[in-house]
Amino acid sequence: MAKRYVMLTLALPEEQMDLALGVLSGYPIVGVEQGVDECTVYFEQNDWQEAYAETIVNEMLEMGLSVSLKKLGSEEDQNWNAEWEASIDPVVVNERIVIVPEWRASEYDLPLKLVITPKMSFGTGHHATTRMMCTLMEKYAQPKDTWVDVGTGTGVLAILAAKLGATHVYAFDNNEWSVVNSQENVERNDVKDIVRLELAELQDVTLPQCNGLAANLYRHLVIPFAPSFVRSVIPGGIILISGILKYDKDEVAAPFLELGCTIVEDLAETEWCAIAFRTPETQR
Repeated sequence: MAKRYVMLTLALPEEQMDLALGVLSGYPIVGVEQGVDECTVYFEQNDWQEAYAETIVNEMLEMGLSVSLKKLGSEEDQNWNAEWEASIDPVVVNERIVIVPEWRASEYDLPLKLVITPKMSFGTGHHATTRMMCTLMEKYAQPKDTWVDVGTGTGVLAILAAKLGATHVYAFDNNEWSVVNSQENVERNDVKDIVRLELAELQDVTLPQCNGLAANLYRHLVIPFAPSFVRSVIPGGIILISGILKYDKDEVAAPFLELGCTIVEDLAETEWCAIAFRTPETQR
């Protein structure tokens, strides 16, 4: 007997999509399809509760998102995985880095080929923040560095750090699906001896000392944890921050600057930005 799926379509500005996905991660969804200023969320019929439509919208509104319910419907099962695979294209970040799904890996021979099968985790490379973080990491990560990847998603940044010569990378996420997916990707890229993955909440983690830290997170997570990030990185080390809208750049940068960091570079693409900080040469 074919499964039925409930489809919840939300009207939502593209620049708020990542925050919305954070809310949706707390529900038993089986997939998300993003469109232009909208997204359709899929639930198995047996997992769906009528209250979800209202509670999801209300949670997003409480976070300040401009969201509304556009459509609620249902559909018979079909080969979602095949359709989804066909929709994921490789992302050429630059002349050296490509993020490519496993079924297209043989088509590319760039020096830094990241084979990523994303499932439902964030980090396919199609989002501006992932591409910018890859660009910055390639520039500032050095051989024999140690790195921390905060909120690793698919593991793409942790894998890139390892391929750039890091001797050890600690990566964690609070989403079990992401950790399982990132472990698969780490193994696909033959860096399992370098990357250590953990399921953990940011507030519960004792960040290890490192040469560089990458955090592609939401603004409301970056700002309060700036002191922890700075303490984790050695004097003169690098902190890469993204997942933030360019309008929030100054607010996000402020706590790092107050702790003695300097901005060595920032990038912007569409509505998003990424910042590279250098930690102070002497700890305060």
